[in-house]
Amino acid sequence: MTWAKRTVRHGVDRLLASVGFRLSPLTDGSHGAVRPWDQTFTNWIAEAKRQGRDPNEIGDDAWSSGTPPLATLERFYLPHVTAGSVVLELGPGTGRYTRHIIGRCRHMILVDYSKVVCSFLQNYLAGKGSFETRHIDKPLLEGVADGTVDFAMANGVFEHLDPEESLWFLQEFFRTLRPGGTVVFNFVNLMVAGGMRHLLQMRGNPGERCIFRFYHPEAMQRLAEEAGFEMTGIDTSFHFRLAYMELKKPAHADLGHA
Repeated sequence: MTWAKRTVRHGVDRLLASVGFRLSPLTDGSHGAVRPWDQTFTNWIAEAKRQGRDPNEIGDDAWSSGTPPLATLERFYLPHVTAGSVVLELGPGTGRYTRHIIGRCRHMILVDYSKVVCSFLQNYLAGKGSFETRHIDKPLLEGVADGTVDFAMANGVFEHLDPEESLWFLQEFFRTLRPGGTVVFNFVNLMVAGGMRHLLQMRGNPGERCIFRFYHPEAMQRLAEEAGFEMTGIDTSFHFRLAYMELKKPAHADLGHA
């Protein structure tokens, strides 16, 4: 483990320990590795403890970009959630959106590649509803059975995925959704001014790889159709740089892959 990784890891450990969470040992490989947002999340947790607030209130202040999470939830996600729904959320982070959904559905499956996130959510969501967390280290929804999910969502995830990763996850959504099930997610829309502005702001120096990925809506639709979905809606005007795509698994589809 490099000095830089050890420094970040030790900072994560100290911050989690200070608020009552413990992280199991990490490795140098991708399985359990320190993730790009882990330090940000643990900073929110520590700051929330100092202020006596919910960590996700700190997160909302930092990441809302002028659009309150509840407005996004009410427009794109909550219309698909009922009291009987099994909801799968990919990349919940510290639960900024999860906390508004968990009490409205039957069960949530929370899938993330960060062990910091999975450890935090086990404590943070305790008593708020039925849920399970699953840690992944590749673009597969391992452990989630075929055709068992009513609604899947991913907010702020596909903006970090390469096309091949996006396709893997779309195929996994298709596999795990019941026939007629729906998935909604967002991505950076390169075809609007805000998307291009975001690329220019975030691309860094020549030779550096940006953590964000930028899509044409038709390219994302093509990937979704390859996975077996029907596109039932896309909104490119709600957010200044993000597009929101709604997909449906055909009611006649097999439980597994297309």
